[in-house]
Amino acid sequence: MIHKFSVSNLRSIREKVVLDLRIPNTAPDLPRFRRSIANPKLRLPTVVVLMGANGSGKTALLDALVTAARVAGRTVPSEPDIAPIAMLTPFFSNACAGEPTEFCLEFEGNWLAPNKPPELFRYEVVVERKPWEHRSERFRSEALSYFPKGRPRRLFERSVPNGHIYSSGEFGVTSRDPRLKAVRSDASVIATLAQLNVPVAMRLANWLSALGALTNIMHYVDIRLPIRGVADLFQNVPKLSDWFSERIQCSDLGISGFDVIGSGDEKTLSFSHDGIDVPIILHFESSGTKRLVKILPLLYKGLAEGIPAVFDEIDGDLHVDIVIEILNWFSSRETNPQNSQLFVTSHNVGLLDELEKEELFIVEKSRDGATRLHGAQDVKGLRRDVRLYPKYRVGVLGGVPRVG
Repeated sequence: MIHKFSVSNLRSIREKVVLDLRIPNTAPDLPRFRRSIANPKLRLPTVVVLMGANGSGKTALLDALVTAARVAGRTVPSEPDIAPIAMLTPFFSNACAGEPTEFCLEFEGNWLAPNKPPELFRYEVVVERKPWEHRSERFRSEALSYFPKGRPRRLFERSVPNGHIYSSGEFGVTSRDPRLKAVRSDASVIATLAQLNVPVAMRLANWLSALGALTNIMHYVDIRLPIRGVADLFQNVPKLSDWFSERIQCSDLGISGFDVIGSGDEKTLSFSHDGIDVPIILHFESSGTKRLVKILPLLYKGLAEGIPAVFDEIDGDLHVDIVIEILNWFSSRETNPQNSQLFVTSHNVGLLDELEKEELFIVEKSRDGATRLHGAQDVKGLRRDVRLYPKYRVGVLGGVPRVG
């Protein structure tokens, strides 16, 4: 599970913005909050909703999260234009053009020892660039630590100008290992060592790559599955097919079943409807059904494997009750036994009364154009026994657009 994330100098984000998911000890022990296995004193939400006006930076913040995962976990292709750090666009100002972009991600997992309980990890990276120069991005520093018994211990660290990489034996590579020489200035240590079959790096890279893929945020390289790919999944993963069939019938009251039709690149889906004699191919289905075909396989993987899923505008084309049902899949222990987290942006204020204040974060933009963030739990005097919807509408929580 993700505990905390921060980013600075990326898109609409200038100064450091911190998304801190740790729930205060003063909050009641609600069933929807999950205890951290790495630190049982901490509780975390499995549903995280960002809300605010158009253009405030909601998408930019979620994009930063998945981009950090891609920078750390994805291997570097031969084409520099699509290297993960080439995705980093700084805040659009002369002052920030040559300033570094910084990420810090705190998360838990059992990558050091798969058969042991998870540990808390902290991944920190600073990417530097030359002002307004394309393809000038390089890693200035990168480090990975974990916290046995609550105290930080460095697994690897590298820094400029000498580019030396310190690596602990616990990471599976000592500082004298010749494989460290393969780490390029535009590639992460984790991704490079994963390519070289270092087990800890491979496990970390797989998780980070999955986090970077279970999303609908694709600004640069579109890695979303085409419909043919979705159809292949339904044919090859029977559990997914059954899970999807049950939920698509609940979401679209007219659908009674679906089939995969066609072959090769022509594969698509067709749906049977009550009262209609001819199956309807996906092309002629509603926008909501088309959207569910795209996102449900990703949600299934996240829930099944405990991987965070990240969706911008989760309410697009979907009825609010369907969105509430999706959020409930992640907040329920029965449907989310792996403690997967769902990060979403939304404009639908109808969701507010379904959320606890620890699950809601308000995104705003300052007068100088920079994104700001605060949690609803940080609003002074906000009682738990009041509805969030009216509080948001009257401006108590912030993030209300000014129209006219």
